[in-house]
Amino acid sequence: MLGSAKRVLVPGAGGPGAVNLTRGLLAAPEPVFTVGCDASPYYIHLALTHERALVPRCSDETAYMDAVCTLIRNYRLNAVFPNSSLEMLVLTKNRERLEELGARMLVPSLETQLIAASKWQTWQHWQAAGIPIPQTVSIDSDDDIQRAFDEIPTRPVWFRGSGIPGRGIGGGALPCRTPLEARGWIAFHDGFGAFIASEYLPGENLTWLGLFRNGELVTSQGRQRDAYVIPHVSPSGITGAPAISHTVHRKDLNDLGLRCVLAVDPAFHGVAFVDAKAAADGSLKPTEVNAGRLGTTHHFYSAAGANFPWWMLRIAFRESMPELALFDILPADLYWIRTLDAGPVLVNKTDLSL
Repeated sequence: MLGSAKRVLVPGAGGPGAVNLTRGLLAAPEPVFTVGCDASPYYIHLALTHERALVPRCSDETAYMDAVCTLIRNYRLNAVFPNSSLEMLVLTKNRERLEELGARMLVPSLETQLIAASKWQTWQHWQAAGIPIPQTVSIDSDDDIQRAFDEIPTRPVWFRGSGIPGRGIGGGALPCRTPLEARGWIAFHDGFGAFIASEYLPGENLTWLGLFRNGELVTSQGRQRDAYVIPHVSPSGITGAPAISHTVHRKDLNDLGLRCVLAVDPAFHGVAFVDAKAAADGSLKPTEVNAGRLGTTHHFYSAAGANFPWWMLRIAFRESMPELALFDILPADLYWIRTLDAGPVLVNKTDLSL
């Protein structure tokens, strides 16, 4: 592996998304040498990379970047592959330092990352592009709570963190039936200025992953989340960690995912995934876009034959790509089944007793 042409640093290498990213790189049809770094002295031991190293937290930007650059020099790395939004932001801000050392990244622009990190800014871009979106109110004061219940007809009303960088309210989603309930929830999170209220969408929970090169779609795949790991720990029953999901072929999801990404950045470069839910009438509406990173369970696709991490690496190295379908790169009805300390397994619907 020392002579590998592709030599990749994987930040946050002990986290689930980076572990699955590493699995994709190790399964590539060419040798890829990997070095994993992590700030946790515990989770670094979960990294599957060839080499591992502890680094400071990225919140200490100077120390973090110094450590990253040292690893690049010591291991002669020529690519950095983040799968954490916070680390990606810091690395993008310091991209010139990486490029001076000959290390490349496939990530969208800093501006695009910041827009996608804010659900409110994303919503505004989608509204301007005429995309059908859930009715949403920004919660900046107590008056906005009552306004949300007055303007949004669904019950419950979905209150959640707006994703503003630095506020750290990523898991604050709660379907609320009364203003009193919402006030208590927002007060608990000190959430004024960092919460939004949206139309509650009771239908299917879907996600669409797309790979782009300079605004052009390279390939994509959609799936439906059917059940979640330990759903009882979340007030909404949704934890962000699907236990069961399956691939879908849906034109409405494909069209929506593509429109949502390009509405945020018409020249989008890299990978993005769009989450969407179905309204009561069955129509799909987007809830968020994650720019520049793969979802936690994206190894589903690699295991099924669509190795997005390897394709991303090829684009980063400006290499030719294989012929890929723009949509539905995988068959429909492939199921990915996992839970804590068990799985994952890939199963075809025909093998299930449904």
